[in-house]
Amino acid sequence: MNNDYELDLVRSYMDRGQTDQAIDLLKKLLSSEPDSAICHGLLASCLVSKKRVYAAEYELKIALSLEPNYAYLYVVYAQISLLKNKINQVIEFCDEALALDPEEIDAILLKSEIYLLKNDNKNALNCIHQAASLAPDNVEVICAYGEFYLATGDVKKAYCYAEDALKNDPGSSDANLLMGEVQLKRGNIEEAMYHVRFVILQTPDSNRALSLLGNIKSRQNIFIGAWWRFNSWVATLGDMKASLVLISGYLFFNLLAQVVFDLGHQGVSSAISYAWLGLVIYTWVAIPYYHKILKKELQKFSFNNDF
Repeated sequence: MNNDYELDLVRSYMDRGQTDQAIDLLKKLLSSEPDSAICHGLLASCLVSKKRVYAAEYELKIALSLEPNYAYLYVVYAQISLLKNKINQVIEFCDEALALDPEEIDAILLKSEIYLLKNDNKNALNCIHQAASLAPDNVEVICAYGEFYLATGDVKKAYCYAEDALKNDPGSSDANLLMGEVQLKRGNIEEAMYHVRFVILQTPDSNRALSLLGNIKSRQNIFIGAWWRFNSWVATLGDMKASLVLISGYLFFNLLAQVVFDLGHQGVSSAISYAWLGLVIYTWVAIPYYHKILKKELQKFSFNNDF
């Protein structure tokens, strides 16, 4: 059966972040062609996007049993490793993919992403240059340049690449999210909101879009802003480090209050104790209030959400 058109449509859905539509079409294709390694591999990638790791691994094993030398499958393995925070494995699987197909752009771009996470900007940019030499008009490659320059603080260049990406494909989720992030960085809240709304209307469960929406709302609300930035920073530390930070904060406030009390400043000591209590109350109140303003915003999208 010739299903090239359907596979192109699947890839188009994936490029636009319309994962549910891609999954539905892939299941339809697999019902008539269950031994398609490509379909199983693409389905695994879609499941990675939805963070369904075990289901993705199951589909990937089927795909590899059918076509063990299909380079893209090792890119999906790398994506799964990234979800599991096994950074070194990501590079290894990308290298395996490139050994099978030196022009596997997804593997090259994923390597650049990992290098950027490691603050190895030189190798990150070299990977993007390599991808651009293979497909200079590829929207993912253009977005990769934009994301690189945004991460390294060159907002002007990031904006230029975001603009180019949107010209090439106005419906691309990556291009719209990149532009949203750039506009937020430039302080253009309404422009940023326009692009994030565009993506959420297509993909209500996009983690990146919802995170950007939360960041935008935090900038619009002083009460939420400080809590959002602190919470976002703590979330990057991992459970163990986050716990240590919070415990250290508690001990610091108590030690400072005790030292000030011993110096004879009982009033100041009480104020420090109340300051810690106030911080706890602020955090306790901020969480439900933040959820409330997010739900209010999401209600504008004409679908029911339970975030």
